[in-house]
Amino acid sequence: MKKTRLSISIMLIVALLFLMALTVGAADKIYAGKEINFLTVQPHVVAGTTLAGMFEEETGCKVNITAVPLPNCIEKPVLDVTSGVGHFDVIEYWYIGLGTLIENNVLADVTGWWNSKADELDFDDYMEAFVDAYTLMDGKRYGVPYDGDLWLLWYLKPIFEKYNLDPPATWDEYLECAKIITEGEKGNNVYGCGIMGAKDPLVLVGAFLSRLGSYGGSFFDSNDKPVVNSPEAVAALEGLVEQGKYAYSKPTAVHFDELMSGWTSGKIAMTEFWTDMGAMSDNPEESVIVGQWGAVPCPKGPGPKGQTIAPANAGWGLGVSTLSKNEEIAIAFMEFAARPDVCLDLNVVVGGLDPVRWSTLDNPGFIDFVSQEVVDAIRKAHQHAVFWPRTALWFELQEPLTDNLSLALSGDKSPQQALDDTQKVWEEILSK
Repeated sequence: MKKTRLSISIMLIVALLFLMALTVGAADKIYAGKEINFLTVQPHVVAGTTLAGMFEEETGCKVNITAVPLPNCIEKPVLDVTSGVGHFDVIEYWYIGLGTLIENNVLADVTGWWNSKADELDFDDYMEAFVDAYTLMDGKRYGVPYDGDLWLLWYLKPIFEKYNLDPPATWDEYLECAKIITEGEKGNNVYGCGIMGAKDPLVLVGAFLSRLGSYGGSFFDSNDKPVVNSPEAVAALEGLVEQGKYAYSKPTAVHFDELMSGWTSGKIAMTEFWTDMGAMSDNPEESVIVGQWGAVPCPKGPGPKGQTIAPANAGWGLGVSTLSKNEEIAIAFMEFAARPDVCLDLNVVVGGLDPVRWSTLDNPGFIDFVSQEVVDAIRKAHQHAVFWPRTALWFELQEPLTDNLSLALSGDKSPQQALDDTQKVWEEILSK
């Protein structure tokens, strides 16, 4: 009995010492016992949770995460600030909403912090195209690049080999490949291409931009005048409509889930998608095309203005709310997310982010995670990145554009009429 009591006493002492050690360790962390609130978007819950856990492990600060659906990603932080609630400390923002957020005084000006940390955090390592597009407006910085979204062209090697085809380098070649495969695979329910044409700006405007930019067109000219019905824009939309004839399902009914279902089941021979497609394609529990895919930059447009581009569809930054009740910790969290080692860690998890730093592309761990082929495609595409407008009026402008693109894709309007109608509405909006 005495021996048992002695053993129990020793165990209690050991447990107490262990708890004391944990307490001391936690107390040593700079923000132990503190909390901040982080607003992220639903597709980035895995990345946000990973980042929050890493920050808490290093600093002791608990990060409470709120995930908002993509359609509400700008509305939510604007309402939080304009209502005076100020619940969120750190905000993940879609770069095209930067003008809207600044107009509503949602994001804090972090220019001083940026300049003081530029060398320490090696901001020169950021992919140049993302830096200003994601963080800079009117000469001031409002955050750091977080998720480097762009589209590549993904293709199924066995199907291309079956028809002795190379991955298309131009949109004309893309159309020819799509036609050959769709007509050749009718009995197998396989289609030459997959196009996300659902009436959601993120995917439909994205599909249009992938062609518009490669044709040498743009939404606005150098004087900020709308040119959405330029010859290049009309030709790009005509190309999209023609390609849709050989696409999986009806493009107007295809969003993320529909596209991924068709792609991972081997029914789509090629498609445009973000740079994390490879990791999702290689999940044996959800995909029958593990290891059978390839990736190249999106095709080049025709004529002298044709170019290879990185269509920056989506793309995210991290900023600090102007109403943050924990500004010091919020800035520390943003700074933590900007570190090269943290960026790498967030880019090598399934459900993570796309690279914003060149050092990530160079890292053997990342190369092994996505393949050298994907890394090469990202580098080549970045020769010319094409972005969405960031004006505070964009969310008003994108509505008629999305409506008219959808009508063109469904055949209810000609491409010329769809873009002429869009140009007219845009001019009316901007004239106000």
